[in-house]
Amino acid sequence: MGSIANGGHAGGPSRTIGERLGAWPPPAIAATAAVTGSILLAIIMAATGFVITRSSLSPRIGGWDGSVERWIELHRTATLNTWTHLGSIMGGTGTILVVAGTSVAFMLIRRLWYDAGFLAMALFIEFSTFLATTTIINRPRPTIVPLDPIPVTSSFPSGHTGAAIATYVGLAIVLSSRLRGPVVRMAIWMVALGFPIYVGVSRVYRGMHHPTDVMASIVLGVGALSFALLAVRAAAVAADRRPPRRVEAPAPRERSEVRA
Repeated sequence: MGSIANGGHAGGPSRTIGERLGAWPPPAIAATAAVTGSILLAIIMAATGFVITRSSLSPRIGGWDGSVERWIELHRTATLNTWTHLGSIMGGTGTILVVAGTSVAFMLIRRLWYDAGFLAMALFIEFSTFLATTTIINRPRPTIVPLDPIPVTSSFPSGHTGAAIATYVGLAIVLSSRLRGPVVRMAIWMVALGFPIYVGVSRVYRGMHHPTDVMASIVLGVGALSFALLAVRAAAVAADRRPPRRVEAPAPRERSEVRA
């Protein structure tokens, strides 16, 4: 079976980081890469948010968002209200904590250190970036009637969608690295990609986010996974380069010391 760390074959930035920081403990390398990735991703997301909300393109983007939202409000039905409620729950904090927490705990029990670290760091990067970005951009929620209570955070980006990508796609990456059957892999990826789409559409339908909030969250989720993967692979490279511990056997006792 393979591993997402793929330490012996990791190349590019992962190998460069792992080799340059080879004297560091692998967990410290992974943590440093994750924090750095979170900062870089927050800068990217904030820049994207400024383009959407505070640039010369903002009126056109906002007008398109508004037209989509008004069309959705006119076409709401009781059935769609129910289905989108379930979709919103799938990306909610409680669901994500249960799914990710259970998965990480299982990986730790199975001693799959890199897999557990990857998923945990992906969620850390996603959540920390989300909090920084939503505070900086502070975009108002859509003006259509919301179907859920309004959270204290602002509209940009969609934390539900970003967390769904980090969790469900992250699990697909882990499982795909350890399963060989192409049919099983395809099924896993169809489910993993379908869940975030379901969550994102549900959040827009329920008036909780603008369409561009959800679209930007694709960058958030994919970026979190990319930096988490970079972190674990850099740590794996460093771990592979560390000399193995030598266990010295006890010196044999002299014959004179051996009693008859």
